[in-house]
Amino acid sequence: MVATWLGTIMILLPFIGALLLLILAKWKADTTGIVMWLAMFVLAITLFQTDAKVSFLASIVGFIKSFPISFMVCTSIFMITYMQKTGALQRIVVAFKRLGGEGKKPFQIMFINIGLGCFLVSIGAAPTTMLPPIMAALGYSSLAAVALPSIGYDPLTTFALLAIPAVIFQGEMSGLFDLTPIFPTLAESCFTFSLFMPVVTVGISLGMMFIAGGRKMLFNKRAILFAVVGGLTTGGTAVLVNFLAMTFKMDGLVPLTGLFAGLLTCGAMMLLAKMLKLKVFDKDNLTEEDIKIEQSMPLWKASLPWLILVVLCSITNFIPQIYDFLFHTLSMPVEIAGFAPVKLRVFWNAYFWVLIATLLSIPFLGTKGKLKDILNTWAKRSIKPIFAAAIFFSVASIMTSSGATGLLTGEGTWEIATENNMISILATASADIFGKYYPLIVPFVGLLGGFVSGSETSSIAMFTGFHFNTGNQLGMANSSILVLGASNGIGGGLASVLSPAKIQSATAVIDKQGIEGEVIKKTAPIALLMVAVVSVITLCWANEFSVGQCFATIGIALGILVLIGLAVFGFSKLRKKLSTKEIKSEKAEDEEEDS
Repeated sequence: MVATWLGTIMILLPFIGALLLLILAKWKADTTGIVMWLAMFVLAITLFQTDAKVSFLASIVGFIKSFPISFMVCTSIFMITYMQKTGALQRIVVAFKRLGGEGKKPFQIMFINIGLGCFLVSIGAAPTTMLPPIMAALGYSSLAAVALPSIGYDPLTTFALLAIPAVIFQGEMSGLFDLTPIFPTLAESCFTFSLFMPVVTVGISLGMMFIAGGRKMLFNKRAILFAVVGGLTTGGTAVLVNFLAMTFKMDGLVPLTGLFAGLLTCGAMMLLAKMLKLKVFDKDNLTEEDIKIEQSMPLWKASLPWLILVVLCSITNFIPQIYDFLFHTLSMPVEIAGFAPVKLRVFWNAYFWVLIATLLSIPFLGTKGKLKDILNTWAKRSIKPIFAAAIFFSVASIMTSSGATGLLTGEGTWEIATENNMISILATASADIFGKYYPLIVPFVGLLGGFVSGSETSSIAMFTGFHFNTGNQLGMANSSILVLGASNGIGGGLASVLSPAKIQSATAVIDKQGIEGEVIKKTAPIALLMVAVVSVITLCWANEFSVGQCFATIGIALGILVLIGLAVFGFSKLRKKLSTKEIKSEKAEDEEEDS
C-alpha cells in the first residue's frame, strides 16, 4: 500500500517536471510528453505496484483513445496545407482584410477572433495558424496578432473539432458512472459545459479588448458594447443549442454548437456595426498584391473545402438515422484484454470528413503541380503534433490503470488495488485537504492539464476519473460530479492560450518566433482570472448553494479580486515611481560629469 501523501507527491512530480521542461528548458510538447510517459510508467510498476503488462497495454489503449484528436490534427493540417499551397488560403485572407476600416477595431476583433475563430475550430481548422496573418495584415501588433486568435476561441474549445473534446468527456464520464439508462448523455454533458460559457465568453471578449488596446480600449463604450453583445451571443448560442439537444434528445445537434455560435456571433457583430453606422467592408485595406490575389480566384472556390465540410457534417449529425448508424451501429469497438472497448467511430469522427472534404475539393482547386510539396510539408508539420496529442492520453490511461495486479475480475477487467491507484490516492488527498471547498481547485487542475498537454481533451482524459472519485468520496450527487468534470474541461480549454505548443505555431506563421513568452505574459492574467471565476461558479453549483449563498460567495470572491487588483496596481505604481527616480538620478549624475 502506498501512503497517501507520498503517493500524491510522487504523482505530482512528473507534472511539475513537465512544467519546468516546457517553461524553463523550452522543450517541445512531444518530447516533454515522452519524458512524462516514461516517468509515469516507471512509477506505476515500481511505487504503485502495477503489473508491467497492464501498464504497457494501458499505454496502447490511451494511444487508441487519442485518435479523434491526433487524427484530427493530422487531417486538419493536411487541409490547411493544401489550401495554402493552392492559393485558396491567401484568397480567404484577402477577404478578411476587407473587413472593417480604420477605427473599427472592436468590431474586427470580435468578428474575426470570436466569431470566425469559433466557426473555424468547430469544423477542424486551426485559428492559431490561420488568423494571425490576417490580424497582422490589418495592422495589429505581432503580440496582438498572435494573442487574439489564441484566446478568442478558448471559451468554446469544448465544441472544437465537431465537439470531439465533449464526446471524449461523455465517454469517460458515462463509463465511470456505468448507469442504465446512460448518464450523462452527450447533450446532458454539453448543456452542463454550456452554462459556464456566457460568463466566460464575455470575460474573454473584454480581455481581448485589453490585449488590443490596453485600458483605453477596455473602457471604451463601443468596445464594451461589442464585447458584451458578442460574448453573450456566443455563450448564449451554446446554451440554446445544447438545451434543445437535451430536451429533444438530439445528440447529433451537439457537434454543430461551435458552427452555430460562430455564425450567429458574426451575424450579431455585423448587425451591431450597421446599427452603429460603421463600415463593415472596406476595400481601402487592400494592397495591389491583395487585389491581384482577389482577382485570381472567387471566394466561394477558395472556401470550398470548408463549405463541403459544413455540408457533410450537417448531414451526418442532423439526420438522426445517419447519425445513429455512424455513431452507434458503426462504432467499431477495439477490444484489448482487461479494458473497456474503445469505440473508434471512424466514419462519424470529424477527421474522416475533413479528409473527404479536402479530397472532394481537389477537382476544383487542383494541385497546381505541387502535390509532392503539399505531402512533404504536411508530413513535416504533422508528425510531432500528432504524437504530442497522443502521448498524454497514454499518460492518463496509465494513471487510471495504476495499481492493477495483473489478475482479471469476473467481469473481464483488470483487478485494481484501490490503495495503489494514482487516481484514488489523489482523490483521497484532495478530499482530505479541501473538503466541501474542493470544487474551487477543479478548474485550476484542468488548467494545469491543458497547459502541460496543450489540449483540453488530454486534460479531460487525465483528470476526469480523479474528479469522479473525489466527488464520490465527498458524497456529492451525480449532477454535482458532472459539474466537476465540466469545470475541469473549461479550465483545460482556457489553458489553450498558455500552451507553448499552440502559441509557437501561431508565432511561426507570422515569422515572429521568440515572442511566445511575451504573449503568455500578456494572456496569462486573463486566463487565470477567468479560471478563478469558473472556480467560484463551480463551488456554488456543485455544492448546490442557495441563491443567497451564491451571492455571498460571489461577493467575497469579488472583494478578494478587488484587493488583489489594488495590490497589483499599487505595486506597479511604486515600481514605476522608483524607476523614474532612478532615471532622474542617473541623468543628474551624467549632467554633473559633463559639467
